Amino acid sequence: MYLRELQIEGYKGFREPFSVSLQKGLNVIVGENASGKTAIIDAIRHLLREDEFGHTPVSESDFHRPFDRSLESAKSFRLRAEFANLSEKEHVAFLPWSDVNGNASLTLLADNKQNHRGHYKRTLWGGVSQASMFEWELFDSINCVYLPPLRDAEARLSEGRFSRLARLLKNLHRQEIQAARKKGELLPIEKNVCDFNKNLSTDKDGVIAKANELIRARLLESFGPVFGQDTQIQFSEVNFNRIAESLRLLFFPDINNASSGDFRTLMENSLGYNNLLYLATVLAELNVTGEDYFSVLLIEEPEAHLHPQLQIRLLKYLESTARDKNVQIIVTTHSPVLASSVSLETVIQLVKDKMPQAIALRSCGLSKSSKAFLNRWLDTTKSTLLFAKGIILVEGIAEAMLLPELAKIVLREYNNLQKKIAGNSGGWWSLSN
Repeated sequence: MYLRELQIEGYKGFREPFSVSLQKGLNVIVGENASGKTAIIDAIRHLLREDEFGHTPVSESDFHRPFDRSLESAKSFRLRAEFANLSEKEHVAFLPWSDVNGNASLTLLADNKQNHRGHYKRTLWGGVSQASMFEWELFDSINCVYLPPLRDAEARLSEGRFSRLARLLKNLHRQEIQAARKKGELLPIEKNVCDFNKNLSTDKDGVIAKANELIRARLLESFGPVFGQDTQIQFSEVNFNRIAESLRLLFFPDINNASSGDFRTLMENSLGYNNLLYLATVLAELNVTGEDYFSVLLIEEPEAHLHPQLQIRLLKYLESTARDKNVQIIVTTHSPVLASSVSLETVIQLVKDKMPQAIALRSCGLSKSSKAFLNRWLDTTKSTLLFAKGIILVEGIAEAMLLPELAKIVLREYNNLQKKIAGNSGGWWSLSN
């Protein structure tokens, strides 16, 4: 099962109906600034209820607002995802979302009208009919992982409620947590923390116990036994979620040789390597599949703060991950380095014109020999030429490659014009002669 097509209308930069065709495995969306790359990723996140959008209402900026003041903002936006290649088990599970052909679809409709609480009405349904039965439990079988542009990895890895490390730990032990809660039992790590806190409080000669006694004594002296409150200093709440949110990721520059006392905080690490640590933490979520029928990884601008060699290595890894682990990966990028490091079959070019278009290179009618030639010779310089809106010729490889081809086109058009003139006058002369 994979996301075959995404349809957008009235959402952010897409006023008119827009669609992008995706393939199983890796998809690399290339486009200039403001061409709609982020809007495509956000639309998928809205539909699949990726964590942040699952609890965040639609905002005013989600509706298309034209710069031309004579035009109104979109009265609604509509997002639709079509899924294909469902297995027999997936056909049964996603039957409420399926049509007569066995393909599944998911649609989100939002009206640009706020209620008395300032919220916008959202309607989400699966399948063809908006009135069909909807099963929210199906979202539990979809694993949507989002990697935002790598600009502040340190903050996203820091301890706290929204720590990416905490999210990984919670997802990793999701089933164990649910089972323990049903039985009313503590997880092993919760028992360990509970025992640790007990040892801290019972060790009368320990630093923690002495500090706690001093606080209690000052409370009694200041406010008396009636208004004073008892205190206890402990490591953390005995709850898995709070424990996970309190943990922090440390680093050591050599991945093979380190002892526990050598690790340092991320504040002492470089920005680029913190991005690598964050990236590895997010990619680790792909292994937490459980009973997931569909796994998709959304990545925006992975080239940020990464050396070109690391960019290429990352894309090669993602390509193999998509193939070996049956994960659909959708990457957006500005980088010609990334565009030139993957197969043409994976590249989708966003063209920003009067009507935005998504052009998959695999559907451009290229012959096998042409694809083989481009895949072989498409380096960083040539990929810049391939995706450019316009070209300025300079002395060097661009001149040597393109001038002969442009000359052929000009001569061909000139000769065709001469033929038409000659047809009227009785004879013609070829410039190529």
